[in-house]
Amino acid sequence: MDPSRRVGRSRQAVRPEYGPQVPVIPRCTALVIGALLAGSCTSVSPEELDARFSSPDSTVTEVESTSSPTTTAPPSADGPASTTTVPASEATPSLGDGLGGALAIGGFRNLVVTDPSGRTMESFPTAGVAVTQPTWSRDGTNIIATAVAEPVTTVAVEGEAVTIRPSRRPYFFYSWSTDGAYIAALGPGPLGTSLDILGPDGVPVSDDSLDTASFYLAWEPGGGDDLVIHRDRVLELVRDPTDLTTVEPLGEPGQLFLAPAWIPGTRHVLLVEEEVTGGRLTRLDVDTLESVDLGPVDGSIGIAVSPDGRRAVLAHAVGPGGDGNVTVGFAPAAVTASTEIIDLETAERTPISDELSIWTEWSPDGTKLALMQPSAARDSAVWVIWDGESTTRLEPFRPTLTFFRNYVFFSWQYTESRRIWSPGSNAIVYAAQDELGDSIWVRRLDSDSAIRVSEGDVAFWSP
Repeated sequence: MDPSRRVGRSRQAVRPEYGPQVPVIPRCTALVIGALLAGSCTSVSPEELDARFSSPDSTVTEVESTSSPTTTAPPSADGPASTTTVPASEATPSLGDGLGGALAIGGFRNLVVTDPSGRTMESFPTAGVAVTQPTWSRDGTNIIATAVAEPVTTVAVEGEAVTIRPSRRPYFFYSWSTDGAYIAALGPGPLGTSLDILGPDGVPVSDDSLDTASFYLAWEPGGGDDLVIHRDRVLELVRDPTDLTTVEPLGEPGQLFLAPAWIPGTRHVLLVEEEVTGGRLTRLDVDTLESVDLGPVDGSIGIAVSPDGRRAVLAHAVGPGGDGNVTVGFAPAAVTASTEIIDLETAERTPISDELSIWTEWSPDGTKLALMQPSAARDSAVWVIWDGESTTRLEPFRPTLTFFRNYVFFSWQYTESRRIWSPGSNAIVYAAQDELGDSIWVRRLDSDSAIRVSEGDVAFWSP
């Protein structure tokens, strides 16, 4: 990931920037190209980094949560198509029935946690202008986030208390190890992007950092603490998160993919080997370096593996020289701006959508996929739900600028862990703009419309 692409703005005030700004591009164009072109990273020179982040104050603040209710504006007939705006105080009790879990919401001065209907469960005060990057541990018990402040701080929630401390750098991405012992944190560094490993309290576990321009990663999903990292064109393995000085080379596959995808229940990762004739989808054993060729890809590609490790979804972006057709063994697969499923044992592919998907996330039970795709509506996207047999297009929406630029651009990294699905695999949460500003919407799959449950510029559902 690349800090030069990170821009976050509150709907009420301009946030302090914690990375160089990028040129503004048409949102409709960026929706098509953003996620799959994000790997073309640019470096950030040391002079561009704020010196205050290099020697953070050691002050630690511990505060208890407060019950600060989330308020939302009244309904409006001019909201997103086929949606219903509901104030939090009037949200029907049935909205959250059977959904479970909680929503961690960014965009407020506090770190806000609500139930699925938008009722505030916890509100943790910070000294920042706004909270961003709220990230649940994989068991849903802890949260790590960034508070945009002077200096930028980490906000670590353990139980009902939050610990706030100046961070080593202004982190723009977090990923918890499966056992919750470590957090991979990415932020701006001397070469562009730096990796630090934090503990659950947000404190770095060592003085070590890894630096590069383009940085993507994947934790071992089986409960261990091994970490595969994709730095520029190189793939490496970190076996001890407390020692980033020792990494094992896994090859130089190139940059036709962003985040590697670790297959649950195995020591294998999926990646794309860049060759003269094009990319090859490859299954690599990180211990033996033995590999299996799963066939060609066309253009850049995003990968997400199902929870059971049997299938993966592939999102292709056909390059200028691509002919739009790929043959995998006996199974031809049309990949022109398409999304398809590959069986990881047989390599057989099944197209599921002719449209390019810029966010793909498996439901917790592995039976569904949520695909974000460009919409014909101006500056809009649409969620498409695949149920294992067919797809259903939901209502178009306009992503908040924060959700689009800070998350969707890097979707293949974010979906390395669960983000938008309810624990019961029966609803999704997302951030959208309407006439009232940035807001959080919950869409049950058994309903005909989405419900506005809160203000906020991003929200993620607890596992």
